[in-house]
Amino acid sequence: MVARTPREILRWLESLYLTYPVVIPRWDLANGFAYGEILHVYFAKDINMFSFINGRSVNARLLNWALVKQFLAKKKLPISLHLIDATLHGKDGAAEELLEQTYQLLTNKQAFIDPPYERDEEFSDHPYQQNLQYFEQANASKAIKNNIKVTEFLTDPSYAYHTKKCQAILDQAQADRQKIRAAHPERFRAKRTLAERCFREPLQADLNPHDWYTKSFDSGSRSAVSLGNKNTKKILSRHPSADVSKNVSSSQYYDEGRIEANEENALYKEIILRQHSVPLGDLLQTIET
Repeated sequence: MVARTPREILRWLESLYLTYPVVIPRWDLANGFAYGEILHVYFAKDINMFSFINGRSVNARLLNWALVKQFLAKKKLPISLHLIDATLHGKDGAAEELLEQTYQLLTNKQAFIDPPYERDEEFSDHPYQQNLQYFEQANASKAIKNNIKVTEFLTDPSYAYHTKKCQAILDQAQADRQKIRAAHPERFRAKRTLAERCFREPLQADLNPHDWYTKSFDSGSRSAVSLGNKNTKKILSRHPSADVSKNVSSSQYYDEGRIEANEENALYKEIILRQHSVPLGDLLQTIET
């Protein structure tokens, strides 16, 4: 993506009569030679152009921008160092923003910036990708290639830093992919999950979670009793010596096909968990009346 440069800045660059004209700021300002020549026009005694190297190598870039940073620190000019590093690596929109700050600082004028054009803080191509159609957007591997330059690996060989940055790009690509699938389900043949297809009655405004459980349990007491009998049979078969005690204790759990709603009973809690697979968030969410 070629970022947009205001017309006032282009005319200003042509009036400086640079040795190498700035056509595409992203590439022409990457080595720092052209930017040093811009500063040399206004500070001829402080900038020596014979110290700069007009080359494309990483060493030439680092040397030129080191001289520029030294001059900015000496003159105390408010130019962001993060912006300079992004321009060195050829990030999208960094060189254009650097020219805007320099133009405003040296000429005391404000250039007109196109409002629709958005720039990310990390100078990534994510805003540009969002303006494209979903079938035109870059995939995960292309996004990593666009947002991480080779010169970054050479200047900062930190494995942990680049791993974290790649993971952030992958997470962003996955989030964008999910949004696209949700917006265009017919293209990706997306199917709803079982939880999304199940109809669940929301909690009534005048009921608390305990009353809702009790009411729902009374309607399904028949299946609950069968589950209780099944568990009782297993206990009797495994512990024949405790048949009387188990029968007596089980009689307090259910009487005439119903079970008392007592949260202290372990059997009641187990049946509740098996009978109702309702998320806690749905139970605690009340309906606005």
